Parts: sequence; structure tokens; C-alpha cells
Amino acid sequence: MSGQPDRELIENFFMCRCSPEEEELVRLFLRKPESEALLDEILSERASHDLELFRQDGPLPPNHRDWKRTIQEKIGNKPAEAKEAIQKKFFSMRSAAVWIAVVLAGLATYTISHFRTASKESPAFVERINPRGQRSMILLSDSSVVYLGADSKLRYPERFSSESREIFLSGEAFFEVTKNPKRPFMVHTGNVQTKVLGTSFKIEAFNGRPLMVQVATGKVRVDQIDGKHQKSLAILMPGETVLLDHGRIENGKMDPEEVRDLKASRLTFNDKSIQEIAEVLRRWYNVKITFKRTSKAKERMTLTLDASVSIDKILNVLASAGHFKYTMRNGEIMIR
Repeated sequence: MSGQPDRELIENFFMCRCSPEEEELVRLFLRKPESEALLDEILSERASHDLELFRQDGPLPPNHRDWKRTIQEKIGNKPAEAKEAIQKKFFSMRSAAVWIAVVLAGLATYTISHFRTASKESPAFVERINPRGQRSMILLSDSSVVYLGADSKLRYPERFSSESREIFLSGEAFFEVTKNPKRPFMVHTGNVQTKVLGTSFKIEAFNGRPLMVQVATGKVRVDQIDGKHQKSLAILMPGETVLLDHGRIENGKMDPEEVRDLKASRLTFNDKSIQEIAEVLRRWYNVKITFKRTSKAKERMTLTLDASVSIDKILNVLASAGHFKYTMRNGEIMIR
């Protein structure tokens, strides 16, 4: 369903008579400035119409009777109960009609105002998911760039709020953040928050694995959030890293250029086991890698691989450096 909702659809939205698809269409329209005039017009006509219905003494057409019942149920009474209560209380039917119409007009005005305010304060979120073997570049509304890795997910607003820039990451990503001292940029990874003003850095936050933050340029603050309590884990400068593993905090140093590996489609391994290298290749190339000998999996290597080439070229380089042979059939690789 597409296009701009008509008057009837907007009225049905406030009467809870829309399908999920229709509700989404109306919500999108309400976020637009051009909805202001049409909503004010509908609200004024609806209030006058409701007042006139309650002034009528004779029987109402079915659709009007339904509308009247809806109004009465909104104030907590069934039709018969409402009429009896009004007759016994302080107001005449005419006075009650005026009161109900005023109340409903106020409620509708509050609903529209609240919805618009909520729309401005709670922008729509976008979710990008990369499966294994796929990477992507994402341009955010503030011109910051995210290089999202394979087997990773990023959730971010279509437009950032005026106070802050907050996104949510599961997996790995390299960030080039547009500098804005008035609006800090925050990356949430579980209960860990990484906060910057303008810099470039990388985060690895895969489920069940240690969380790592590495900084290429600028200054980064990493905090652990526990409810209302905030604990500082590290303040990082270029070439510095922090690793969080089940409460253990480990600080380290590295070449700032290596932090850009994800952006440059480059894989740098410093004293890593072939098993650890295979784990990264599984994610980047969506392949299955097994070992015939566990002793070979434990051997350690230091090398840099160009991940822009095919997996067989990567394996040729790896096999030559690691002194092993391999077979590959239907995406399954056996290292011997």
C-alpha cells in the first residue's frame, strides 16, 4: 500500500479501525509537516459532528450509533449506563453532549500532539544485517560512515536527534565519525557503550566472544552500563585497544593503520593460531573450514591477507606460509 492517506483513512486510524498496513501508512504521513493542516481540519469537523450527534433526540442511523457507542465506551460507560447516569447526575443530555465533545476534542488534540512529539523524539530506526560472506558501507544522516562486517547487524535512526547520535551494533564495524562536539556519537554493544565526538575506530562485538575496541584516530571513551550506574573501562587514543572478556579488561597497543583493515578489505593477523584465522575466513567468505590434525590448527602465524580476492587465492597464500595442504569441495575446506 502506498501514497498519501485520505480523510476517511485518517479518521479510521483514530477510531482503531485500520489494518496494520493502513496504520503504518498513516503514521508515516503524520510525521510529515504537510499533515498539520489536514489533521486540524478533521479534528474541528469531528468535534462539531460529535456534538451534534449528542444533541439529537431521535434514533440515530447505524453508523452514527456505532460512533456514539465508541465515544461512550471511551469514557468508561456502556450506552444504556451512560444515558441513565447522565439523567441521574448533574447534567442534562444537552450539557453532557457538550462536555463529552469538549473532552474528546481535548483528548484527540493531546493524542495528535503527543504523537507528533514522540515522532520527533523517537525517529524511525533502520536495521541492516550482513550475513556471512557479505560486507557493506552505510552512510548515516550526519555523514558519518560505517563499514559493517560480515555476520554483523547495525540498528540506527533514519535521522539523529538534536541532542545525540546513538546506534546499536552486534558484530564488527569500522566507524568514521563526523565531528560534532555538541552531539556525541555513541555505539551500544550490549551493556558496553563507546562514546566519541569525531574519530575513526573499530568495534568487534560478536555474541559469546570478547568485545574489542580499537582506535585509529581521535579519542574514544568506553563505559560499561549497569542500569543507572556507569563504569569507565578505558579512554583510548590512536593505536590503543581495550578488550573486555567476562569482566576481564585488557589494554593493548597496535598499529593505527591495522584498525582500518575492515574498510580496506584487509586481514591482519599477529601471532594468531590457524584456527583463529580460519574463524575469520569462515565469516568473511561464508565457508566451512575443518582440520584433519588438531596440532596444525594450533600453529601460530603472523601475516596480512588481501580479502578482496577469492577464497582459493587466500588459501594458497595461507597454505604456503603455514606449510600445509588443503582440499576444497562445494564450499567445504579441509586443512591437512
